[in-house]
Amino acid sequence: MNQQDFCCGMTMVALLRSIYSEGGVLVHDVPMLVCPTCHKSHIVPDLEFDYIMLTHYCETDRVKVTSLRDAVGESKVADALSKYPEDERIRTGRRVVPQQIDSVLDLINVAKGMGDQTWHDELMEQLKKFSSYQQIRSR
Repeated sequence: MNQQDFCCGMTMVALLRSIYSEGGVLVHDVPMLVCPTCHKSHIVPDLEFDYIMLTHYCETDRVKVTSLRDAVGESKVADALSKYPEDERIRTGRRVVPQQIDSVLDLINVAKGMGDQTWHDELMEQLKKFSSYQQIRSR
């Protein structure tokens, strides 16, 4: 895994999605990394180049709908998805889990100890977001 696999203090979740390319091609079976906390998402890095090439060819040939799984093969998609474990946030239906809050609190202490006020302020904002996510869920 690399740096872009993490968001909001935890590994992002790999899910298959259908997405539109910038050129208007609907691509089914695209492995996406999704953050259940803040809902940011992006294509799994292992298949991003394949997605770009597929959409380029489809746009050139005026194909409007395709499947990444059909283009690269079931095993390549399955291998990409298998790198990302099941996530407690999906299993429990919660946007924020205690592990995330603990991590942010630990980092706040580190930032404070280092005297890094900018990082400290960013972490405090993240903690406020986590709190607001939990309030939304409890309504």
